[in-house]
Amino acid sequence: MFKKGIVVTSIFIATTFLQLLSQIIITRLFGASFELDVFLAAVAIPSIVVTVIYGTFNDAFLPLFGEKKAKDPEKADQYFFSHLISFALISFVVALVCMFLSQPISFLLYGSRGDAFIQSVSYQMRFLFMAIPAAVIATVLGSYQYAHKNFIRFPIAQLIGSVLNVTIIFFLSSYIGIWALIIGFVSNIITQIFFIFPVSMFKNSLQFTNIMPFLVALTPLIIGSFALRSDTLIIRSYGAQLPEGYLVYLNLISKIFSVATGVITIGIQVMLLPHLVEYISKKEYEKTIEYVNKAKIIGLLISFAVIFSIALIGPLVIRLLFVGGEFTIQDAEKASSMIPLFVLPAIAWGTNSIFFQPLIALKKQFQLGTLNVIALLLGIATAWVTNNLFGPMAAIISGITVLLFTGIIGSEILWQYHKKKLTSSVSSS
Repeated sequence: MFKKGIVVTSIFIATTFLQLLSQIIITRLFGASFELDVFLAAVAIPSIVVTVIYGTFNDAFLPLFGEKKAKDPEKADQYFFSHLISFALISFVVALVCMFLSQPISFLLYGSRGDAFIQSVSYQMRFLFMAIPAAVIATVLGSYQYAHKNFIRFPIAQLIGSVLNVTIIFFLSSYIGIWALIIGFVSNIITQIFFIFPVSMFKNSLQFTNIMPFLVALTPLIIGSFALRSDTLIIRSYGAQLPEGYLVYLNLISKIFSVATGVITIGIQVMLLPHLVEYISKKEYEKTIEYVNKAKIIGLLISFAVIFSIALIGPLVIRLLFVGGEFTIQDAEKASSMIPLFVLPAIAWGTNSIFFQPLIALKKQFQLGTLNVIALLLGIATAWVTNNLFGPMAAIISGITVLLFTGIIGSEILWQYHKKKLTSSVSSS
């Protein structure tokens, strides 16, 4: 598992490098400007939705598809094709609803910045929501590849999408400004579909099957994952209360930590769930527990190493790579001063998926979703109280720390409970 994980991790490291490159280009072109503040506010919800889709559809669909593939392999592709079409249609309707609600969403999150800011944010948000159907299709196709043990194809497709995104930003920003970022965001996801769509799917006749088992598994995951990913909303809604440019600084530092820690452990995350599903279906519980323990230990060690490296060389890297054009040395110093604040959240960004996946493999999505909703409520309450007492910056750090660590600690407690049940079942047999 871990040998293959190294290959997958290497591909995601390359993808992360391209994301870093895009951040450098964006920062240098637009600086800590009002224009970039608007885009970061507009892309917050769409990017969370896309991230939630990537993080939940696979977790909900892969166990069901894997089970179908094992029990009835001849009809597995037809089962998949039916679900793919259903998901595409539903997600298109959801995207239209989100586009219609873009203005009230903008007012709810950024009302403190005034009407001009809200109008600009809601206008851009409408176009960014177009990525939702593309993300659903790409993720479900990725699940198909993972179920057939093609662990590399989807990561490569994401790498190609990132290449296109950087290319669009680099070549079009001077002509169409901030809209190059919007086009790049949507095109990145659409492009992935063409590289992972199995041509054999066209051979299947369309016979719609019952998608309720999937929706039952997905709903708590969607709610829980959206709650978990709401750290971005806490950062940007309270960041909007800070002076102009602080959304840019917060985005830069949080992205450096979350992307760096997340991508280094992505290989473990990608490889862990399919193997856990397989071991549990075969009732190989001792091997299941062994893999979970190894994954958590390695994930934590890797995250600590990455965080230490960022804390040590982060200010130098920001000064060397990001300063230039519209982004000044003073901007770099303000951003670098936030690095120590994000150390604790970074630990959670690197390991939370690893802690969640054993529960997903056991089909405990409802418990995990409930846990993450509780974590969100605690995070929002903490941020609100802290904002009143100490201001928006303290609210951001305290809110996301409580949100993230409540999820991790709670999921570990749930895993220990279910692990005892697995162990006792092995003993009794």
